[in-house]
Amino acid sequence: MDDRKIRDKYGGKLPKAINRAIRAEVPGGNEALDKLTQLAGAARHSGWKNRSGHNTAEAEEYFRHKRDVVDRMEAQVRKRWGVPPGMGKE
Repeated sequence: MDDRKIRDKYGGKLPKAINRAIRAEVPGGNEALDKLTQLAGAARHSGWKNRSGHNTAEAEEYFRHKRDVVDRMEAQVRKRWGVPPGMGKE
């Protein structure tokens, strides 16, 4: 599969092009990515892990939102544009 089409339309490297496609093509995508950014700030501020090495509540919320919402939107965009699931993750 070729990622050239999505990169030509949205610009940048593949992960950035996919995020731009989510914002443009998926209903609620803009809000979902904005919320992920806010959750990342809170998780970063919390240090991501507590003293015992477990994820903080803020980090758990970030990972849950990424897994349940953003990753599904990314899968929709990848399917629509014919980009394989692992491509661009290295």
